[in-house]
Amino acid sequence: MNDHAHEPNIEPQRSAAPPTGTGRRAFMADVGRKAIYITPIVLTLTARPAVASPHSASCKPPGGSCRINSDCCSNNCDTNVCL
Repeated sequence: MNDHAHEPNIEPQRSAAPPTGTGRRAFMADVGRKAIYITPIVLTLTARPAVASPHSASCKPPGGSCRINSDCCSNNCDTNVCL
C-alpha cells in the first residue's frame, strides 16, 4: 500500500492564462467606467425638486395691469399698474 497516495497536494495551482485586471490601475479604470453610468443616476435621485414661485405661472410683468399686489411678479401693484 502506498502511504503517499492520500497526502494532499500542497503545490499551488497555476492557471494557463495570466491574471488580468488585478492591479490598481485596472481597478481604478473599472471604477471610472462604472462612474460614467452611475453618476447621472445618483444626481437625478438626490436632486432637490424645483420650487416654483407662487407668482410665476400667472403674474404680470412691470407695466402690466393689476388689481392687487399678488397679480404682479414684483408683488407691487400701484394704481392698477405693476411696478
